[in-house]
Amino acid sequence: MRKISAVTITNLRTGKVIGTRVAVAHSFWLRFRGLMGTSVLPVGQGMLFPHTNSIHMFFMKYPLCIAYLTKDFRVLRQIVLNPWQIGPVVRKAYWVLELPQDLQDMIATGDLLHIEKSVLSI
Repeated sequence: MRKISAVTITNLRTGKVIGTRVAVAHSFWLRFRGLMGTSVLPVGQGMLFPHTNSIHMFFMKYPLCIAYLTKDFRVLRQIVLNPWQIGPVVRKAYWVLELPQDLQDMIATGDLLHIEKSVLSI
């Protein structure tokens, strides 16, 4: 059994949970692979990249809601990126959060996100 660290994310402005199984890309290989090769990202899932201020959508098959976050998880910018697009570099971003495109209305610039650590076993 392999363990993947994951988090649950809640938007403190709305009180709504926006992700219950968000994987944290804490290793080189998780960062490298990201969500490439997946055909869909179910609601509740996503990926959180630390030490990152830009991403790309090369080899992706579907659009994503992208949130650029400060070190303390405040949203600096939120956009939707389509496959094969390159996201902007957001200077003060420390984290990049990738979520299903359907969640774009649940996050706004200035929102503070609460991150709760958990461990998933697969």
